[in-house]
Amino acid sequence: MDRLGADKATQTRNEAAKADRPEGFSRDVTAIKLGDCLLGYKAVQRRAQGGRWSHFHGRMREIERLIRHRHGAIVPEADDALIYVEVIAGLALVEFRQEFAEVVLGWSARWLPWAGKACIEEIIYERTKVRFSPLSADALGHALHVSYAERCALDIRTIGAFDVPKRKRAKLQKEKRRQRDRSRKEEQRRAAGAIPRADYLANSFSTARPWEAFGISRRTWERRGKPMPEAETVLDCGSISLAA
Repeated sequence: MDRLGADKATQTRNEAAKADRPEGFSRDVTAIKLGDCLLGYKAVQRRAQGGRWSHFHGRMREIERLIRHRHGAIVPEADDALIYVEVIAGLALVEFRQEFAEVVLGWSARWLPWAGKACIEEIIYERTKVRFSPLSADALGHALHVSYAERCALDIRTIGAFDVPKRKRAKLQKEKRRQRDRSRKEEQRRAAGAIPRADYLANSFSTARPWEAFGISRRTWERRGKPMPEAETVLDCGSISLAA
């Protein structure tokens, strides 16, 4: 009976933990080993297989972020305002096929409430007349006129930039990653007690050269136990060096 009660209590705890877990995530237990030695186990929270990332929804959220940054709550009425609807229509057609019209109409009603339904339906109709393939990141960046500075400021990753090509963006991103790694390693060295190189050189014997105050070589100075000269002697030596 005690064994059954313990198993039931464990099952209850597991169900409670599963209920508290965010939707779309699952708990994965992995073994931690050092060679053939088992050190223990680690629970890792990962995305469930059914909750895969949607490329359309990711791009749509970034376009909406761009709209909020540029215009606010809605896109104002302008000559080039419908470019957002054209882009969303192209992305939705690739993702939803025949059902894309409802997606475009609903999205347009939220972000362009001033646009008439007939106008949006005309864009949808024009999109169905051509064979449309997924837009590349750079093509989407050119269509929406996204600059590289705007892309970085808004943390946009699935849309390119009209002023910086993909190859150059990759080089800039690599340099940023290298700089972040360099800064992180620098912080780790400081936390471990390492001295900055500038401070080390400023206080090193090679820079101070205290043996010159005694008029002897460094080897002789080290044999004599590395005596340090008086401050007045060091100042006098410095004055003589400057005069020379």
